Amino acid sequence: MTSWYYQHSGGVAGPVSLDELRARVDAGEIDADTPTREGPDGPWRPAASVEGLFPTPVGPGLAALAEEGAEDSEAPADRIEEQEHLVRRSPLTLRPCADCGKMVSRHARECPECGRAFRASTFEVPYAGEHPIPVWAFFTVLAVAFFVVSPLLVHRLVLSVFPQGPGDEMASQVAIVVAGCYVFSMLGCAGLGGAVGAPRMAYFTGLLLGLFFGPLGVFAAFAIDKRPHCPNCYDRLNGLARECPSCHSGLNWVLTRRWY
Repeated sequence: MTSWYYQHSGGVAGPVSLDELRARVDAGEIDADTPTREGPDGPWRPAASVEGLFPTPVGPGLAALAEEGAEDSEAPADRIEEQEHLVRRSPLTLRPCADCGKMVSRHARECPECGRAFRASTFEVPYAGEHPIPVWAFFTVLAVAFFVVSPLLVHRLVLSVFPQGPGDEMASQVAIVVAGCYVFSMLGCAGLGGAVGAPRMAYFTGLLLGLFFGPLGVFAAFAIDKRPHCPNCYDRLNGLARECPSCHSGLNWVLTRRWY
């Protein structure tokens, strides 16, 4: 169960569960601005940002709206609607502007402070994978041949080291064990290379590097980056994102085949 902490009377109270935290809210011990955090090492944040803690939107704007409604029940409907909209907006629905740092709505098309367009246009971006199809085919055949032939070469190399004579059976057993260890190490390096390259969309490249070059190939896979660029700002993208996190341009991916 997740534990929560909150600041009260100049100290830190907790740990308490989310239900106990709601009880503190009902008792008036915690308000919307009370610093709270999830776990003993979590960042402090206002209690209003904890999802499900307050049954209704809270904040100074809501209290002011209620007092104004009690004093003047004939307030303009558009003004009340505007104030309610401002109150409902929580920190979870905001994002920082990349230029000025002002927190604005995630649905805003431009920053009200500096005028930066968040989603100026939508681009249709072709994506053809890590490599062209002939490269995929060539290296797949080469990898299969390497996986089959190289253990046989290791087996024959070990046999050639042992002197020929009555100990041929022992030499054969040693050669089989060495070849088996070589196969397992080759598969392990290939798996590690693929795991290293996967976060940068270079799984196949990292797998082949680990298969062909062993531990050196695994280290080389750290330098491979096949992630696509944003066509608007040319920043690297983490996967086939629907929106660039830097310039907020919309991205419509079109999967294509590349032959060269």
